[in-house]
Amino acid sequence: MTTTIDASVTAAVQTAIAAYAQALDAGRADDIADLYTADGVAEIVGMAKFEGREAIRQGFGGFAPQAPQLHLIANTVVTSATEDEATATSDLAFFARGETGWTVQMVGRYDDVLRREDGTWRFQRRVTTFAE
Repeated sequence: MTTTIDASVTAAVQTAIAAYAQALDAGRADDIADLYTADGVAEIVGMAKFEGREAIRQGFGGFAPQAPQLHLIANTVVTSATEDEATATSDLAFFARGETGWTVQMVGRYDDVLRREDGTWRFQRRVTTFAE
């Protein structure tokens, strides 16, 4: 049985995911942290886990780009949704620009749980897994 997910929820989730990628590529740790709930969790499997907005801000502050980078997010599917919570899965490719141009550095996946707080969709949990 297929459940229909409200298009406005899908659009809001996709907007949060895109805002995260753009903030990450620009090194805006404050903006990244603001995309999470106060008790949010950001986990990069095998690398780091940050719990709470301040830990997320500090953790991503340490990942500030040293060279131009680009996270391309594709194939986002909102897998479930209620009025105030949604889950989604997305594929990602991470590119960096070096002396020879842009190259793919990693590919992986985001598994997300988002919650709506005061009309804004924020990540409650984001798990990043890189393919080996």
